[in-house]
Amino acid sequence: MNNSGPQLDLNGLVDLHAAKKALAALPVVDEKTLRLDRLERLQIELQKRDLGGILLYDPINIRYATDCRNMQIWTMHNSARYCLVPAEGKATLFDFVNCTHLSAGKETIEESRPGTLWYNHTAGSKRADLIESWADELADVIRQRCGNTRIAIDRLDSDGRIALENRQISVGFGQDVIEYARCIKTPEELKAQKHSALVCETALSAMRKQTVPGVSENELWSMLVSINANLGGDYIETRLVVSGTNTNPWYTEAGERKIQAGELLGIDTDMIGPFGYNTDISRTWLCHPAKPTEEQRTIYKLSYEQIHHNMALLKAGLSFREFSEKAWKMPERYAELDCGVLVHGTGMCNEYPQLTPLHLFERTGYDGNFKENMTVSVESYIGEPGRKDGVKLEQMVRITESGCELIVNFPFEDELLN
Repeated sequence: MNNSGPQLDLNGLVDLHAAKKALAALPVVDEKTLRLDRLERLQIELQKRDLGGILLYDPINIRYATDCRNMQIWTMHNSARYCLVPAEGKATLFDFVNCTHLSAGKETIEESRPGTLWYNHTAGSKRADLIESWADELADVIRQRCGNTRIAIDRLDSDGRIALENRQISVGFGQDVIEYARCIKTPEELKAQKHSALVCETALSAMRKQTVPGVSENELWSMLVSINANLGGDYIETRLVVSGTNTNPWYTEAGERKIQAGELLGIDTDMIGPFGYNTDISRTWLCHPAKPTEEQRTIYKLSYEQIHHNMALLKAGLSFREFSEKAWKMPERYAELDCGVLVHGTGMCNEYPQLTPLHLFERTGYDGNFKENMTVSVESYIGEPGRKDGVKLEQMVRITESGCELIVNFPFEDELLN
């Protein structure tokens, strides 16, 4: 296999020491206040619905409620830890084997105890018996800690739900409960998002410098991963760093394709950075030495126009339907490859709300209102079927009383706009 090409050297592309100093100069995130404010927001939502508590399995939800993380990617597909958050008081965390020490010092957690694990490769033929043990213990804790035995659950296999109901625990859908809590950012969350944004800007700057003929998509994507990790971030949710013909249509994942001069590189960061906060922006730029083609300029300008038109509409109180009605209209020649999302909430991952183009509103849209201190990503993809190039742009903003303000301030490409 021929691996010839430019050699990546992070030391020559980014000054990590300077980046760490820049992070240290940002407003300090008070992590105790961050935790307690998030827990309070969740409990307010529980109390509004007369719920005794919520049972959480999604590791992002557990982190939001408690700020205690453990093998976060692994537990997204292995139900190895769960957390009961009562409508009042602190949470009870049921953690993986020998992991109770991870909760030490967390003001949000009353007690950590070993969980009962009944996913298949751990439980095997004992799964049914373990479900009964799990339900016995959990029902007792719900009665002790919640009082009200009406609870919400973010995700749970049907046999677990039935086992709780057999013990007179009333269970309902809970992902909406926690997403309504998460959609308004607290002051400390807004600070945390600025830390994540700076890490993302640092990574994109290095990736832009290294976009040279012969570098592979995987090498460029690895820079985003590495810089995020070096600066205290968590992980990258997707592999959307693609070049040339892989930019059209969108959603091809990074691979061994090597970019050539004159080709576009498209990036959707989906970066879970410091404090567990997602910085989700997209940029597209040209690999030099080259001048952009007329088609590249045209689709870049259209994508830029779309996100800036839609950003100008945003403000607290605007309804989702009104936004979709007033949103930038996609030219017919590009409509087939439209990404189908105009705006989505951005917090610890992509979240509520998500707004669709008007022609999809009756099928998949829903109404509501933008609120102050929601943070959202404004999306655009422009590409014509059968053509080589596509442009992905996305901007992340905070909703204000009168408009919106940038969270991430990475530049666009003058040579593609002029």
